[in-house]
Amino acid sequence: MKTHSNSTRKAVIIGASSGIGAALAVELSKAGYILGLTARRLQIMQNEVQPRLVSPSHIAFMDVTDIHTSVDTLRKVIHQMGGVDLIVLNAGVSGSSVGMEREATEELIRINVLGFAGMLHEAYRIFQKQGYGHIVGISSIASLLPHPNGSAYNASKAFVSNYMDSMRLRVKRRGEKIAVTDVLPGYVLTPMTEENKRMFWVAGADKAARQIAHDIIKKKPVSYVSRRWRLVAWLLSLMPRGILNRLL
Repeated sequence: MKTHSNSTRKAVIIGASSGIGAALAVELSKAGYILGLTARRLQIMQNEVQPRLVSPSHIAFMDVTDIHTSVDTLRKVIHQMGGVDLIVLNAGVSGSSVGMEREATEELIRINVLGFAGMLHEAYRIFQKQGYGHIVGISSIASLLPHPNGSAYNASKAFVSNYMDSMRLRVKRRGEKIAVTDVLPGYVLTPMTEENKRMFWVAGADKAARQIAHDIIKKKPVSYVSRRWRLVAWLLSLMPRGILNRLL
């Protein structure tokens, strides 16, 4: 492994085994980042993600529903990397709740809400202690919409976006040098969405990752992927909820 100077940027991606997380790892690797990658599917990261990287990387198993173990794992990975500048919170699952199954809903909330919050708190603690850093959360355009069959998923992404907005306000008011970026993808072709037949304006994972990487480097507060979804977000913000509900 090559020796890198202290100025080399270092990033951890939580949820990096496939989809946006894996594609983003490739893009940040091209940009010269040393990477720490975590996910539940360790073998996939070893066999399918790491071979595509051109910069040094460290991988580790992580299940964000086990928050205490995940925090320990994150700290160990950062120690192996020799520090961290950027933490991307991408671990999450999708799921339809047509039948409102309690078990499936609880599992989604454990991952998308409790797991996200636990890792966000640890990322903030790390950057607060070192005096700088950048936190990126992967939300969704779904955070802006109610959905009759995706209530738990859409609500979980609304939680992510609201939390990221609140964190950005917190660090600004406290004068902390921590950037906060909320990423809101529209439809992105990933293993989680490949069975969805009603998608439009679909972006491939590689294209989405290029846009996200660009916005990360620019430290944009909000990243819409692809760009046209910014217009949708604006229209949704103006639309009365009663009219929106009749359209869905």
